[in-house]
Amino acid sequence: MPYFVFKISADRKFTLVKTCVQYKEAKDLCRELRIAESPDNPNAVRMAFAEDEAKAKRLIADKRAPSSPLEEWEA
Repeated sequence: MPYFVFKISADRKFTLVKTCVQYKEAKDLCRELRIAESPDNPNAVRMAFAEDEAKAKRLIADKRAPSSPLEEWEA
């Protein structure tokens, strides 16, 4: 399964930047984009590991439930 790197606009629109085969490539791309384009908002660039682009968008868009009480407390 590939890694999908998206830019997320202020109005929650997802724009696919690139599809990567390896995690390291996707992680490095996210890091570069965050430094260059959105240093104040690290959530403007996100990565998802999914079967296809539609599932990747859904994973990023869905608000996930905290996995532990500590996470719930921090939220």
